[in-house]
Amino acid sequence: MMIAFTSLSDFFLYIVMAVLAGAITLKFIPESRRPVAQLGRRTEALLAAAIPLLGVAPVIQLTFLLAPEGYRFRGFLDIATGFRAGHSFLALMAAALLLAAVLRFGLSRFIQALLILAAFGAIAYGSHSATIDETAGLIAHGVHLTALSVWAGILFHVAAKPDAIPDWRGFLKWFTPTAAGLMAVMIATGVFLMLLVMKAEDYASSWILPYGQMLLLKHLSIIPLLAAAAINGFIAKKDHPPAWWLRMESLMLLFVLFFTSVMSKLSPPHDIDSTFRSEGAAPFAERLSGPPAMPIGARMDPSPEGVLFLANSILLLALLFIGGRRDLPKWLTALSGIGFIAAAYAGLMLLTSF
Repeated sequence: MMIAFTSLSDFFLYIVMAVLAGAITLKFIPESRRPVAQLGRRTEALLAAAIPLLGVAPVIQLTFLLAPEGYRFRGFLDIATGFRAGHSFLALMAAALLLAAVLRFGLSRFIQALLILAAFGAIAYGSHSATIDETAGLIAHGVHLTALSVWAGILFHVAAKPDAIPDWRGFLKWFTPTAAGLMAVMIATGVFLMLLVMKAEDYASSWILPYGQMLLLKHLSIIPLLAAAAINGFIAKKDHPPAWWLRMESLMLLFVLFFTSVMSKLSPPHDIDSTFRSEGAAPFAERLSGPPAMPIGARMDPSPEGVLFLANSILLLALLFIGGRRDLPKWLTALSGIGFIAAAYAGLMLLTSF
């Protein structure tokens, strides 16, 4: 229950910070090549002020775990001042409140950019990766989350009012290579962060664990995200904004943010066997792959059902590209993207035993 609370808090925190990161980034773009409509100073300041409310969840979680009933307030203060999660929250709160003031009074966009970067750094300081490697882990996590948020934030703004961009072709000229660069940064830092918490050969074996399941689902959700981005950048008509496909790409980014938020609250599998003994199998893992045998090791276990699900996932992905060229029903293209994630996940798990 507490993991659900902290995961949802992080999910909404990532959305709010992405919206702000996108708004601040767009201030550096010429007006003719970005959406005309802006959030407004008051709305931006309110979003920044909401960051500490969403970012306090880890401290609340530790408070309920460690402080006895009747001493929760004192426990909260002790954790906020004495634990790494508390220091991360205090730094995030300071950066967010300063950002709210800067946004409300319309001060320099450079100061706004520095403060939103400081907020991402504060979140990264409290991450698993930063506890493993103080410098490299903190930097990699911060850069990974910043790249994802900037891409998502810009897209959220554009998808909300695609007709508000005076020069769509001009927007694509800078956004398409920017999105490609951000994706490259995300992949590079993502691989580094994954290898920081597990061995490369343990990737498939980690699927039996909750963390591994979220990592797999995150990776699978990136595939239809790239497909939607390719459709927006290269396949869809470039004279007018493809409103639906922009929203489709935004939807896929929400899935990536959601899986990231849940994964950040789970124990990383430094050792697959010991993590399995303490946490057990992930939901649905044993139903799809069968009971695991110790020591845990992933191996291919061909089955007609698994092959069928993987084949269906390929067809669904193909349907997504077909929808980019033809006027298919919107619900069908959305279902094809979501269906790809579900079918590919089921197929891989049915073809794997532990």
